[in-house]
Amino acid sequence: MPERARPAEAPADPLAAPALTSTRKALYSAVNLGVGGFEYIVAVFLLKYYTDYTGLDAGLAGLALLLAKVFDAVSDPVMGYVSDHTRTRWGRRRPWFLVGAIPLSLSFIGMFSADPGWSETQLFLWLLGMNILFWSGTTMVMVPHAAFASELTRTHHERISVMGWREGFMAVGLLVGGFLMFVLLERAVEGAIAAATAEGLTGVDVAEAARLARGEAHGTITRWLGVCVCMLSIVTFLGTRERAGPYTPPRDSLFGDFSDTLRSTPFRLYAYALVIGQIGDGLTASLALYTIEEWWGFGGPHPRFILIGYMAMAMLSIPLWMRVARHFDKAQTFAWCTFLAASALVGMLLVPTIGLWWAYAMLYLAGFGLGGRMVVAMAIVPDIIDDDELRTHTRKDGAYFGMMSLLRKLSRSLAMGFSGIGLGFFGYTSGVAEQSPEAVNGIRIMFCIVPAIASGICAVLLLRFPITRAKHAETLEALAERHAGT
Repeated sequence: MPERARPAEAPADPLAAPALTSTRKALYSAVNLGVGGFEYIVAVFLLKYYTDYTGLDAGLAGLALLLAKVFDAVSDPVMGYVSDHTRTRWGRRRPWFLVGAIPLSLSFIGMFSADPGWSETQLFLWLLGMNILFWSGTTMVMVPHAAFASELTRTHHERISVMGWREGFMAVGLLVGGFLMFVLLERAVEGAIAAATAEGLTGVDVAEAARLARGEAHGTITRWLGVCVCMLSIVTFLGTRERAGPYTPPRDSLFGDFSDTLRSTPFRLYAYALVIGQIGDGLTASLALYTIEEWWGFGGPHPRFILIGYMAMAMLSIPLWMRVARHFDKAQTFAWCTFLAASALVGMLLVPTIGLWWAYAMLYLAGFGLGGRMVVAMAIVPDIIDDDELRTHTRKDGAYFGMMSLLRKLSRSLAMGFSGIGLGFFGYTSGVAEQSPEAVNGIRIMFCIVPAIASGICAVLLLRFPITRAKHAETLEALAERHAGT
C-alpha cells in the first residue's frame, strides 16, 4: 500500500509545462475504458438484473443502492486527501490505479453473481455489500486519476484536450461495455430459447428458460470484463509518469482541505449545478431499459441500437465539442449542452405518438449533448483549484476531485435509489407481460419530466458561474508571478 507523505515532496508545478503528446494522453486515459464499461453496465443493467432475475423487490434494491452511497459518502474526500499526501517511488497518484483495480473488479463480478434462490434478506445484503465495495474501488482509482489530470497541464486548451481524451475513452468504454452486454445477453437468450424449444417446451416455460439464461449470463460476461479492467489499470500505471520538483503544497489537515473547498464560491455553485444535473442523468440511465421496453413498447434489437447509438453519438461528438469549447467559456458550453439534453427529454414525451424513429432521433440528440458535457464537466474543476490556490496559498487537487467524485457518485446513486423506490411506489411488478398504467406513467415521469426540469435548473446555475476564460488567465498570471518569486 502507498505510504502517506509530507507535502513538500510532490509533483512539479506545471505552469510552464509543454503540450502533451497524443500517446501520453491515450495511455493516461486507458483505464477509463474499463471504468466506463463498468459504470454503464451498473447504471443500465444492475437494477433490472436484481428485479427481473433474482426477484428482489424493486424498493429493496433501490434502498440497497441508496444505503451503499451513504456508507461511501466519506470515501471520496478522504481518498483525495490521502492521494494528496501519498509518497511512493512511483509517485502519489499512480499506485492507486493498481491498488483500487482489485476491489473494483471483484465487486463488479460479485454484484452480477447473486443466486436467485437466496432470500430477499440475503439478496439485499449481498447487493449492499458488493455495491459498497464497488464504489470504494472506483474511488481508489478515479479520484487520484482525475487529480493527476489537473497536474498534467494548466492551460485552457490543454485542459480541455486532456479531459476530452479522458472522457472520450470513458465514452468508448461505455459504448463497448454496453454493446458487449447487449449482444452477449441476447445470444444467451437465443440459445436458451432454441434449447427449450428443442426439448418440446412452449409458452411460459420457454420464457422462463430465457429469463434464467439471461440472468446467468451476467456473471460470465462480468468476469471477463473484470480481467480487462485490471489489465487496463496496469497500462495506465506503466504508461504515465509524475513530475518531480517543488510545488504549492496542500494543507496538512483533512478538515482544513475540505473546509477550503466549501468556502470556495465557484465550487459551491458548480456543486449545486452538478448534483442537480447528475440526479437527472442518473434517473434516465437507470430507467432507460424500463422506458424503451415497458413504456414505449420497443423490443427486439431496438433497445440495444437506441442505447448504444446514444453513447456512440456522445463519443463521436467529443472531438467537435473539444474544438467548440476552446472558443467559449467552459461553463457556458456546459450550460448549452445541458439545455440541449433538456430539450431532447421533452421531445421523448412524444415518442408514443410519433413512433420509433422519433425515439432514435431524440436519444441521439441527447447523446450529442452528452458529448459536450463530458468534455467540459471535469475540465472546469482545475480552474476552481487554481482560483483556490491563489486565495489560500495551498493546492489541493486531490481534495477537490475527491469532493467532485463524491458529488457525482452520490447523485447517481441517489438517482438509482430513487428509481427503484419510485418503481415500487408506482406499482412496477417484475415478471409480468404488461405493466399497469400507473407503473408506465411513473416511468414516464421519472425518465422524462423530472430529468428535464433538473437539466434546466442545472443550466441556469452554470450560466452564473464566475470563472471565465479571462478571469482564469488573470489567475494563472498571478500564480506564475508568485512562483517566480519563490
